[in-house]
Amino acid sequence: MGMRRAALGLLKSGLRDGSDAVRSLSTSAALSQAAASGASTSGSRDFMGWLKDGTARVTTPLSQPLPGVQPEQPAFRPLSPPPTEVTVLDNGVRIISEASPGPTASLGMYINSGSIYENASNSGCSALLECLGFKATQHRNTLRIMKEVEKFGNTIVANASREQMSYTIDCLKTGFPAALELLLDCVLNPAFEAAEVEDQKARLAALLGGKDIHATLMTELMARSAYRGPYGNPLIPDPESMANISPDTLRAFTARTYIAPHMVLAAAGVEHKALVELAAPMLSGLPKLPALPEPKPDYIGGAVHLPGAYPQANLLLAFEYKGGWRDVHGAVVMTVLNYLLGGGNSFSSGGPGKGMHSRLYTRVLNKYAWVHSCASFNTTFNESGLVGIQASCDPPHVHDMLHVMCHELESVENGTNRIELERAKRAAVSVICNALESKATSAEDIGRQYLTYGHRISGRTYVEMLEAVTADDVRKFVQQLLTSKPSLAAYGDNTQTLDPSVLARRYG
Repeated sequence: MGMRRAALGLLKSGLRDGSDAVRSLSTSAALSQAAASGASTSGSRDFMGWLKDGTARVTTPLSQPLPGVQPEQPAFRPLSPPPTEVTVLDNGVRIISEASPGPTASLGMYINSGSIYENASNSGCSALLECLGFKATQHRNTLRIMKEVEKFGNTIVANASREQMSYTIDCLKTGFPAALELLLDCVLNPAFEAAEVEDQKARLAALLGGKDIHATLMTELMARSAYRGPYGNPLIPDPESMANISPDTLRAFTARTYIAPHMVLAAAGVEHKALVELAAPMLSGLPKLPALPEPKPDYIGGAVHLPGAYPQANLLLAFEYKGGWRDVHGAVVMTVLNYLLGGGNSFSSGGPGKGMHSRLYTRVLNKYAWVHSCASFNTTFNESGLVGIQASCDPPHVHDMLHVMCHELESVENGTNRIELERAKRAAVSVICNALESKATSAEDIGRQYLTYGHRISGRTYVEMLEAVTADDVRKFVQQLLTSKPSLAAYGDNTQTLDPSVLARRYG
């Protein structure tokens, strides 16, 4: 409104006194006049005279630059990705980054710590540490942390898994030093206040008591039954175990596992020199201790039934993928298999990337009206993993559903055609390339790969490996998969009638 009043005031003033000092209301016209007469942008012609004189209008097409105006050259991104730079501190902490362009940055602390390092006395610590991520430290209370996060518009996430813990923060580059200091303070100096610990225990118990938690619990219970030893430790704690966790239990667990050789500080979107200069003084105080031996997975297979009524029968069928992430070629083939099987829900609207041409869509969801969902899934660890199919159906067809799931895995062992294999490879490449456009994904890729491999496999190298996968590679992978013992998890009406011995007889 202020601009409108000012413009009307200038127009009335020009009409009233005929002054030549009226500014042009058209920027393009003013530039044209300035170029033609050598005058300033304010112009010296009467506004009404300019309005009547059509010859003074700019006739340059919008596809060309204005006369006398030098257009800015667009900034082109480099064709090669920025290098991954590594610094190892004297105590063993690794600081790794790539200076990818853009206004944002992503930072993360990745730690070899999880439920495989727990025992009966501290079971549930990893899950509770996730809930206590970015809570009170020895230098800040929780309210101050939240206020600092809001001030810079940061995004914070803590995540626990069986093998690794992660604490991440995404921010603008201008706020990167403050975000880094906040991240390291939360990881290295947690307060574990008694009231806050009890509050998060109650919150976690409430989440686990939700009515839609069964899908998560099925995956958890399958892993517990499929592995013996540390990999069978609960990631989602049982109520009685969680009740025994105290602040001192958490301090003892972090003192044992949050040690220098277990830690990687990963970043994307920041200069490596600046990152090291800021982070090294804060991380160098960690004691130099030997790394803990990494527990090895012991797969035995198993079957578990989750009690409770549900209007659909839900099934998870999986086999062991020996090698896990450390078998890089196997992990690449597993990725292609995942997109080859595909699948989804019966009510999906489809569209590009939704897997409507994948095997489980064309051969299951489009064929059986009693199937509600059917999709491939995998849970992968450093040296092992579970690969299979998850499905839900009408309860009377639960036995048919299990047979269909087995048949679809076996059919891949019999071969795939060139078109579906190429489609699966293109889908995998597309997802990976799109994901690595995100700085948060790049930072996570750096952190987790250095914990698992000790080096980074670039996105370009991984794409080349995906493109090299053959139908014979997929066939051999599934053949090896089906030689392991099957694992089954079930929940919902009529699932109690399933007999796991059927799978034992089918797969020896």
